[in-house]
Amino acid sequence: MKKLVLKTALITFGVTLVLAVSLFGIVSFCAPAMMMRFCESLGLDNIGGDYAYQEYQNTKQLDYLAHSFEVAAENGSFVVAEDRFEEFYGEEGSARRQEFSDYCTLQNTLSLGDSIPEEISSYDYRRIVCGIASRVKYHLAQTDDQKSAVCAFAIEESPAALTAESPVFALALEAIGERNGAFCQMLSERISAEGKFDRSNEHYQNLIKFLEI
Repeated sequence: MKKLVLKTALITFGVTLVLAVSLFGIVSFCAPAMMMRFCESLGLDNIGGDYAYQEYQNTKQLDYLAHSFEVAAENGSFVVAEDRFEEFYGEEGSARRQEFSDYCTLQNTLSLGDSIPEEISSYDYRRIVCGIASRVKYHLAQTDDQKSAVCAFAIEESPAALTAESPVFALALEAIGERNGAFCQMLSERISAEGKFDRSNEHYQNLIKFLEI
């Protein structure tokens, strides 16, 4: 009798486990956005970011692609973050690059009325997300050519009148934080050589000062 009860209990447990795994698989496949929110509520941000990317693949909604990129970057998954940013950013002159620009403009509109940190004088989503991308690219750059390309990207995406959230600032702070003097020198030289920025701008003067420390 005891063997029968034990056998029945094991069978019930096995069936329950199979159903639970099957349900998890079905929800993961059919509702990745739900799984994204569930995982992130548990602090499993990286997994949540992967579900966000899966939801983007299903729906092609850029909100999910942007979120998956930001999560990967924040958690130090730089290779994944770079791949997702390139998909988000698109190539020069492509339809995706235009979609990216339009999406950034929309985010600025949606943010009107939100509480913006005092240190950010003029909220601009494109500058912020490209600043994150600059930091990602910095961590992946190995050769001088790659490092130079990172500098070029950050400079290109920064306005002539620098603001605190400009990508070139994000890049500089990352290099300064790692005490990477060689990269700081390279970035300073590239900034000076470009001649793009307003040299009377307070942010520009502070940036150059920081890079020379």
